[in-house]
Amino acid sequence: MLHVIGALSGETVLVHGASGAVGLSVIQQAMLKGVRVIGMASERSFPVLERFGATPVVHGNGLEQRVCELVPDGIAAALDTVGTDEAVNVSLALLADRGRIATIAAMQRSESADIRVIMGALPVSATYWDSVRAELIALAGAETLVGPIARTVPLADAIDALVLLEAGYPGDKFALIPYLATPMALSRCRPGRGTARAVRG
Repeated sequence: MLHVIGALSGETVLVHGASGAVGLSVIQQAMLKGVRVIGMASERSFPVLERFGATPVVHGNGLEQRVCELVPDGIAAALDTVGTDEAVNVSLALLADRGRIATIAAMQRSESADIRVIMGALPVSATYWDSVRAELIALAGAETLVGPIARTVPLADAIDALVLLEAGYPGDKFALIPYLATPMALSRCRPGRGTARAVRG
C-alpha cells in the first residue's frame, strides 16, 4: 500500500483501521522506510499501535480535527483498510491530491471520490506482490515484520474463539492451529511423519 501512495521517508501517513492485520503490517513497513504513521483505531487498541511505533488517534466525531492537531503541517497521504464513510470523508478533507489516497475496502466510494483502489486481483497489484513477496518473507523470518498473536486456539475450538472475538476480546489476533500436541493428537501421529510440538494458548 505504501508504494501506491508514494510514501517517502520523513512524511506522515494516516492509516484508517490501523489495528487490523493489514494496518499493523503497513505500520511496520512504514517504520522501516522512515515514514511516520497516524493510526486510527479504537482506544483499546492504542497500546498495540504504540508498540509498533504509530501515533494513535481515536475514530469517531472530530477525527479530522484530532488529526490536524497531531499533524499541524498536514498529512502526506492516507490509507483506508476499513471502507467506512468516515475514513473516506476525512481522507478527502485532509488531502487535495486524490492520488495519495488509497483504499482496500471502499470500493463503492472509490470511483466517485477519485481515490486509488488496491486489490490483490488487479494485475498491477499481483505483479507488485510477486516482486516483494521474498523480501516480506525474509522480514518475517527475521521477526522484523510480525503479526501480533494474543493466543493460539485449536481448530476444533474455532467457534469458541469467534465468540470471544465478537465479545470484544482484548488483545491481538487469534491463530487457529489445525493440530495441537494433546495426548490424543500425539497418539494419532505416525512414526516418521514428523514431530508434534505443543503450542500454548
